[in-house]
Amino acid sequence: MRAYLEEHHYDVNDVIWAMRTLEWTLGAIFAALMPFGWVIWVLAALYWIISLWIRKRRQNAQILSRFNQVMILVDILVLSLVVSVTGALHSQAFALYSFEIIFLAIYSSVFWSLWGIAAIWISYGLACGNWMNPELWWREFILAFLSMVATLLGLSLRQTIKKFQQNNVHIEHLMALKTLQESVVKLSSLSDSIDTILQTGIRLLNIDAGYVCEWTSSGTQLITQTGFDVRKEWDFLERYESQVLTRGVMSYYSNLAIHANQTQPYELTDEDTWELVLIPLRDQETIIGVMGFAGAQKKTSLSDQKVILEGLSEMVVNQIRFEKAQTNALKRGRLLAILERVGRIVNGNLEMSALLRSLHQTATEELEIDSFFVALNLPDDPSKILMQYLFDDGKEYAPEIMDIGAGTPTEQVLQKQEPLLLNGSMDSSQPTGSFRIPKSAIIVPLIREGQVIGAMSVQSYRIFYDEDHMEFVLSVASQAAIAIKNAQLYQQTESIALTDYLTHLGNSRRFSVVLQEAVDHASRKGSPLSLLLIDSDSLKQINDHYGHIAGDTHLQIVAHVIRRNIRDQDTACRYAGDEFVVILPGTELSEAVAVGERIRREMDGKFAWKDSMIGTTVSIGAAEFYAPMTTEELFASADHAMYDAKRQGKNRVAVP
Repeated sequence: MRAYLEEHHYDVNDVIWAMRTLEWTLGAIFAALMPFGWVIWVLAALYWIISLWIRKRRQNAQILSRFNQVMILVDILVLSLVVSVTGALHSQAFALYSFEIIFLAIYSSVFWSLWGIAAIWISYGLACGNWMNPELWWREFILAFLSMVATLLGLSLRQTIKKFQQNNVHIEHLMALKTLQESVVKLSSLSDSIDTILQTGIRLLNIDAGYVCEWTSSGTQLITQTGFDVRKEWDFLERYESQVLTRGVMSYYSNLAIHANQTQPYELTDEDTWELVLIPLRDQETIIGVMGFAGAQKKTSLSDQKVILEGLSEMVVNQIRFEKAQTNALKRGRLLAILERVGRIVNGNLEMSALLRSLHQTATEELEIDSFFVALNLPDDPSKILMQYLFDDGKEYAPEIMDIGAGTPTEQVLQKQEPLLLNGSMDSSQPTGSFRIPKSAIIVPLIREGQVIGAMSVQSYRIFYDEDHMEFVLSVASQAAIAIKNAQLYQQTESIALTDYLTHLGNSRRFSVVLQEAVDHASRKGSPLSLLLIDSDSLKQINDHYGHIAGDTHLQIVAHVIRRNIRDQDTACRYAGDEFVVILPGTELSEAVAVGERIRREMDGKFAWKDSMIGTTVSIGAAEFYAPMTTEELFASADHAMYDAKRQGKNRVAVP
């Protein structure tokens, strides 16, 4: 299209050159037989020589155009000379003035056309030399009428040509934008695509520099720039960009040198830089950034280039939107992969400590975590939590019951059932094993079937977490809640399987498991271990005389007495029928005998059953572990001692 216009621009100049050549030739012919006509021929010859030399340099359209414009004044002077030597008022060369009127209409604005017409009137009057002759004024009137018509036609022609050129430039710009759109979609990075958009914009706008920056929650972030040096970050609220954010429309600034006192991220106050246009980057109703172009002020103002500016801004928004969509897709894909791993943990771990350790490890693969905890609700005491798992600063801590603490972050999460992101605003109330104050923390509720079962937290002493990190922790927590609930159900099931239904002590299966662990530990550490075997002396008589319900009550009393006289680290089980066992780790034989005596004395008495008082006693055998005894040998030793107590009259504690 540009080549087409330039080609036709050459045609117009060539036509004017040909018309002028004809005009000068006709002028020379009119003066051929007149006195001093040779002067006209000399001038015509000079014109032909000069014009032919100009024609040889026609590859530069500007030279021929300037030559044609400058020659208008020369034409008027020479034409007046021709009129003067060929009969003045009676000269037929008068008609040649129509050429100059046409030249003025084509090349000049209305203002300069009027000055040119005035020059023609005066020159013709001087050439005729008789201002009082009515015929002169009649011809001047004819020239004025022709000039007015030609000027109006020339004005209309220039406006039509200008509109045609603008439309063609508009089409050219649209084609360039279409080509640009096709090229940027092939680029892989956001900065490369926007840099290409800026380079094209600078070329189309004929401007010096451009940049694109994006609004973020942490401030203005430069994406890319070209044409000047810009710092990577700046506070847009102190600069021109803030007005774009406030107004939400394109803003134009000219003569920027007067704003030299305004802090700017680039050198806009250079002597060659005078104008700036800022276009808001709008994603639907939200302004997400700004695009700016700056440079020396041109004939066409940047504010008049809305088609280009709007097209470029729309492409930038599309690229930013595409980049965000691609980033979100990648993030979702990574998150799904993580959740798939968490799902495998859920299905593969029913033991609570192993489960929570695996969850911690999975979270650490994605986040910088210095402290991690899982706290579970205690249904019987809402003011406390069970710190089921706590890892802090490289150390794993044992489970512990802790006060929640009114107003603490954990208490807020449990009460509101909403996640909490904390950055630099925490105190020592945040649970950590080392009691250091984290730099950042995320606490999320563990919700299973609409019920809050606890809270999970990740904390860092080094970095600040953001919303993306919290989204990840929430996703892990949703899976973790399922896993933890399953582990709790498994623990309950396992506890039922290892618990005696009547006394709620451990059953024989639990006794076998715990005794083996205790023997293994005593063998490795060389620590003492004792075992009590307790047998009721009264159960058969109670069952025979009062029934099995009374016998069950008697067994529950025995279990209660045993439980009350042992430590938390000791294990009591109902082994079979009326036999009970107590595993006493870290206890020597003499200490075990003392425990047995306390139990025996408390059982030596009567209990009320309906209208009767039933007497009860127990016989107890005590044995101590000595390596390399087995569990069977230790149990047999205690069993032998218990039968000795029976043979010695019952209601006593015996040793092997």
